[in-house]
Amino acid sequence: MPSHRLPSWSLLLFCATVLLAGCTSLRPGPDAPDCGLLATATLPPDYRYPPGDTFSVATWNVEHFVDAYDDPYIDNDRENAAPPLAGRDTLFAQVLRALDADVVVLQEFESAPFARVLADSLVPDLGYRFVAGHESLNWYQNVVVLSRLPLGTLQTFASVVTPIEGTTDDAGRPAATSLINHRLWTTTVQARPGYAFTLVGAHLKAGGGARNAGWRRGQVRMLHDALARERQVCPAANVLIAGDLNMLADSPERTLLLNQDRALGPVQFVDPLEGTGALTHPAEAPERQLDYLLPSETMQPEMVPGSVRVAQPLDRAAQARASDHLPVVGRFVAAE
Repeated sequence: MPSHRLPSWSLLLFCATVLLAGCTSLRPGPDAPDCGLLATATLPPDYRYPPGDTFSVATWNVEHFVDAYDDPYIDNDRENAAPPLAGRDTLFAQVLRALDADVVVLQEFESAPFARVLADSLVPDLGYRFVAGHESLNWYQNVVVLSRLPLGTLQTFASVVTPIEGTTDDAGRPAATSLINHRLWTTTVQARPGYAFTLVGAHLKAGGGARNAGWRRGQVRMLHDALARERQVCPAANVLIAGDLNMLADSPERTLLLNQDRALGPVQFVDPLEGTGALTHPAEAPERQLDYLLPSETMQPEMVPGSVRVAQPLDRAAQARASDHLPVVGRFVAAE
C-alpha cells in the first residue's frame, strides 16, 4: 500500500477545482451564481425530462461485477480471469427494472463503458442515457452512475492523497494514501430545469479495525472540505451521498460524516434509515447497514417521507446471487 506525506497544497488545489465546477443550488436568487450545469451546457435536442415533479435515486454494490475481457493494466485475479457472469447480468437487469430509479449509483462495477453496454443491451427501455464514472489506474472496483437525468462535470478525488488517521508508515511518518480515492466523486444532476443537486458517489474503505476506520475518516474529511468550499459559493446547495460507505450505523465515522455538530463545516447530512433497523449486508441474511442514501439538510425537505428504503426486488436466493448487498432507494421532489 503506497504511503506518502500529505501534500496540503494538492488538497487545496483539488477542492478549489470542485468549488468552481461542482456547485449546485436549490433556488438561486437573481444575483446568485449559476450553480447548476455549466453555462455553456445544453440538453440533447431530443431530450425530455421524465413526467412529474419527483425523481428517484438508488445505490447498489453489485459485488465484483466485471466483464469477460482482461484489462492488461489491472493485475488482479478477479479481473484477469473473470468467470462468466453466469446469469448475474440477467439478475442485474431484473433489479434495475424493479427499482426503476432515475439515477443509479453502482459500486464494485468495472467501468462506465461496461455500464453503457449493459444499459443499452439489457434495459434500453429504462432510458439511462447518461453514464459516468472514473476508473482506477490499477484496480477493477469502480463507482459508476446510470442516469435518465442530465449530468454535469464529474469531479474525481482519485489523485488526492488523504491521511490514514492514527497510523504511521514503515518509516514512522503519518500514513497517507490516494489508493482508493477514485471511488469517491461528485457530479451535478439536473433533475428538472429549475432543480439541480450535487450527487456524491462513494465506496469508502472496507474493513474493521482502527486503520480502516482512520482511512475512512480521512476520506470523510476530504469530502467535507470540498463541500464546505462549494457552500461558500452556493449557500443553498443540495447534496446527496449515495454509496457503500462501509461504516456501521453506530460507528464514529458515520457520526463524523453526518456532521451534526458542524465540526467539519456547514454541510450536515441526515440518515433517513436511522432507527428503522434497516440492514443491507449480506443480502441473503442481512446483519449490518453498510449502504446509504444521505441527503444534506438543505435537501431533506425535498425527500418524500418514508420513501428511502432497503429494497429486495428479487426473492432472497436470487437477490443473493445478484450481489451480497441489497440496494437502497429513495424519492425526492424537484421543487423549483
